[in-house]
Amino acid sequence: MSYIVRGNEQAMSEQTKFKQTKIGKIPEDWEDGDLFVEVILNFTQEEKFILENDLNERTISHKLAEYLQKYFQDYNVDCEYNRMRSGNMDKNYITKTLDLNLAYSRSNSTNAITVFPDIIVHKRGDNNSNYLIIEYKKKKFADKKRKNSTETYREFDKRKLCAYTKDLRYELGIYLELDKDEVSELKFFKDEKEL
Repeated sequence: MSYIVRGNEQAMSEQTKFKQTKIGKIPEDWEDGDLFVEVILNFTQEEKFILENDLNERTISHKLAEYLQKYFQDYNVDCEYNRMRSGNMDKNYITKTLDLNLAYSRSNSTNAITVFPDIIVHKRGDNNSNYLIIEYKKKKFADKKRKNSTETYREFDKRKLCAYTKDLRYELGIYLELDKDEVSELKFFKDEKEL
């Protein structure tokens, strides 16, 4: 399962081609793109109760992770997983952190903060097998400002996806926003950039 982009890697964002699907545009060269579309369609069709009755985003993310696990059986699918293998001989596993500029909520300093990604598709204990990182958001919360910040939750999630694909080397980041059982926004990230 790999993500393939044709052409020059440095000009990737300009050369990435997209195809229209029932859930929105996806990179046409993504080997697992059609599979991902099938997962989302099955999930939104079969889980209408949790999507239409305003359940917590964590509940929805967990249920979506269960669907992803059925299709990505060679990987572990986890929610809010915050551990990674350490390069330090003293510790096997350390907390996942990202260097996110917190200027939106504090001074202009850059701080490493613990991260709890909504959903990851990876192999536990192997930092070289980080496949997908998915940040899920309900449409009704996406444009709300984060506490003590001018940044919206959507903007923050997208910034995190850029960092995940750079610092933690996830092959592909996905921002998935649902309005009840409909996809309202779908964006893809690779190598610290939105495609």
